[in-house]
Amino acid sequence: MNSRFICVVLLALAATSAYGQDHRVSERASSEQALQASRPGLTWRHALSIDVDCDGRRDEVFTAQDATQYYVAAVVARKAGKPKISVVQFQLSGSNQDSFCGPPEPLRPESLNMDLREELGETPEGFRRSARCKGLNLIAGECDSFHLYWNHVAGELGWWRL
Repeated sequence: MNSRFICVVLLALAATSAYGQDHRVSERASSEQALQASRPGLTWRHALSIDVDCDGRRDEVFTAQDATQYYVAAVVARKAGKPKISVVQFQLSGSNQDSFCGPPEPLRPESLNMDLREELGETPEGFRRSARCKGLNLIAGECDSFHLYWNHVAGELGWWRL
């Protein structure tokens, strides 16, 4: 009797885990479809599944590149309706603040639990300190890295460089 109970519990856990994985793959695919429709002509690569906008749901983050630009896109999950898509772009080379000084590394999640006034002297528009959701760190060469976050005022990705 006890072994039957254990088997039922293990089967239930396996089914739940498989459903969760299938559901995430389905969300990623629909996010990529929405992004492709929004920005055709680019080949989008999935980078991360993290909560970018601090609503407690995982969002999908993608990157793409063309001859002169590098793109980071967040497809933000919504309870109902179309997902919100936000895309920021950077120059692959140049001397502007939004320019890379080397090849980009893979995006990394980073904590938003920081007081930016200490490092930047001010807080970027729409930035909310959080121990729960994540920002993105983009390193491209030996120069200062890019820090991406969800701008809660504008409802889109924002960034600063440090």
